[in-house]
Amino acid sequence: MKTLIILPLAALVLAASANAQTSRTTTIEKPKGTATKTVTRDNGNLTVDASATRNSDGATATRNRERTRTDDGVSGSGSQTGFGGKTRSYEYDRTRTEDGWTATGSATDKQGRAYEYDAYGRKTDTGRENSRNVRRDGAQVYNRTGNISRADGQVQRNVNVTRDPSFKPRKAPRRR
Repeated sequence: MKTLIILPLAALVLAASANAQTSRTTTIEKPKGTATKTVTRDNGNLTVDASATRNSDGATATRNRERTRTDDGVSGSGSQTGFGGKTRSYEYDRTRTEDGWTATGSATDKQGRAYEYDAYGRKTDTGRENSRNVRRDGAQVYNRTGNISRADGQVQRNVNVTRDPSFKPRKAPRRR
C-alpha cells in the first residue's frame, strides 16, 4: 500500500523538477580573452546570453537569443553584435495549423539590409507541399516551392527554386 502512494508522489516531484527553471553560466578564460555564456530554460522557453571580451583592446562581442513556446507554436528573436560594433538581428513566429505549419519572420543583417521571410508546410490528400519565400529590402531574393505526391505506389517530387545570385541561404540549424 505504501508503494502505491510513494510512486505517484515520486513521479510528481520528478515532473515538477523537469519543468522548473534552470540556469547555467559558463566562463572561459584564455590568453586572447574571456567569454561568458548563460543559458536559462524555463518550462520550454529558452534564453541564451553570451559575451566575449578581447584582452588586446578590450573590445566586446555579444549574442542574445530567446525562444518562447506559445499555445500553437513557437516564437523567437535574437541579436548579435561583433567586435567591430556591427549588429544583426532576427525575429520569427512559427504556428502549427491543422494540416501543417506556417512561419513568418524578419531580420536585419550587418550591412543594415532588411529581410522578410514567410513559409509553410502542409499535408495534402496525396502527400505534402511546402514553400519558402525571402525578400530583401522588399525585393524577392529566394523562393522555393516543393511538393511530394504519392499515387499508385509511385512517389513524385517536384522542387522549384528561384534565387538571386547575391543571396546565399544558410542551412537551417539542426533541431535538438
